[in-house]
Amino acid sequence: MKNTSILVVEDDSMSFESLKKILENLGYANFSHVTNGMDAIAAAKLLNYEIILMDIGLEGKLDGIDTSALLDGHSKVIFTSGNHKDGATFSRVAKAGGYGFISKPFTSQQVREALENALKA
Repeated sequence: MKNTSILVVEDDSMSFESLKKILENLGYANFSHVTNGMDAIAAAKLLNYEIILMDIGLEGKLDGIDTSALLDGHSKVIFTSGNHKDGATFSRVAKAGGYGFISKPFTSQQVREALENALKA
């Protein structure tokens, strides 16, 4: 499980650093990082990530939910957000078929549980 390939899609450097530290402390070392939806799509085409931790509020043309809809479907997407916690967003997340949701600020327990649940699914 610790060799799980993970793509982190996060445009906020402080949030990424927090998530990076948590992933490393949990023993996950096989992860990459991009900051926008277009780069996430390109990265997912190059490598078959098992898990994608996808921020909903990305800058650029595509938000995280739109980006996940354009992925190949081979990766399990876990959505993250600090600001997008309203009913309309959760409805979009449910329709997107994500494997979980992690609210910011990240905690080690939330990240661990989300990853474990997605990997079991």
